[in-house]
Amino acid sequence: MLLFAIATSACSAQETQQAPVDPATAARQQALQTAGVAAPLTILPVRVLGRGDTNVAAAVGLVLEQHGMSDLEVAETAFDPRDLAWADVPAAFGKHVADAAPPSPRHRLYAEFLGTPRTGPTEVRFVVVDGDGNVVLVDRQRPKDPAFERTAGRDPDPFGCSQLVGLRLFERLHWRAVPGGAKEGRFAARWRRASGVPDAAERKAIDERRAALRATLATASVEIWPSLWQGKPEAASAVRLAQLLGEELGCRTTVAAAPPALEVAAGSNEQKRLWDLVRAAQRALRSHPAATDYVAIADIAFADAGARGFVHVALLSGKGEVVAAELQNDQGRRYRQMAPKGLEDGERLATAMLAATLEQ
Repeated sequence: MLLFAIATSACSAQETQQAPVDPATAARQQALQTAGVAAPLTILPVRVLGRGDTNVAAAVGLVLEQHGMSDLEVAETAFDPRDLAWADVPAAFGKHVADAAPPSPRHRLYAEFLGTPRTGPTEVRFVVVDGDGNVVLVDRQRPKDPAFERTAGRDPDPFGCSQLVGLRLFERLHWRAVPGGAKEGRFAARWRRASGVPDAAERKAIDERRAALRATLATASVEIWPSLWQGKPEAASAVRLAQLLGEELGCRTTVAAAPPALEVAAGSNEQKRLWDLVRAAQRALRSHPAATDYVAIADIAFADAGARGFVHVALLSGKGEVVAAELQNDQGRRYRQMAPKGLEDGERLATAMLAATLEQ
């Protein structure tokens, strides 16, 4: 299964409509609206595959942090609605909050992402209660809703669904996103650690190595390793990619005679998959440094004839220092422009990605 496919929820979508807001609930909404993005909010594990997932809750936290919320937490204890219809979940969640802890100024958010790996997300719904467990707002979105189309419809994975939650929360409360989001946010740091993305110092060093390569590209030698195609090494891809990169970049390319057998685990965090590819290549190069100046490898996977998919490409020095690590998926501008449908299309996209980052 591709890493961006959403898992099946044990709950089924209910066709009930949102109930009219009563005066007491409207007053609570107004109070939260007035508190603004500084309002303290705890996100409970998001229900996916019939259970609460703290990693997906952290993705919701990251989205809200990027919008400017600064006082965010993820609860470790999940709320289990069991077999309740969605219409009964808000009250049950409120009771769960009221019974679990003494009154608190922190609001709580509980969300459910429904769908299957085949269909993608079919509904995203959430409820917010205040510290006493009183319902503040309830929201549910389906594929024909405009907000769904702009988020989960375009990015059919847990992060796209998390973006939908953030969008609807801000729309319902009439909040404005803070340009740049919360500075040095804990969720951004948590996501970076989970993804293996380098810190600021290493990113600066990568930029410097890339600038050095630009200045010497005409004389640089690059060894091409077999691309990972749907997770498996494809030797013929290295031959084609070597020719494409040589023509596009103007460097000297060779195909690796004895490339290492790299394996990269699938997962819902695409950044992590990219950096897992980088780390695997680094481990191989530490054991057997390349005879060339640089090494390049691509990781490509598509589903539905390219309607969904990703292309990752990494460029390292012969000793394993990162020079470039780029990703494009079906939500990316360049991916959409090139519309890849198979491996050779993915190789052309990988070449375009490296060319673009070396032109900057």
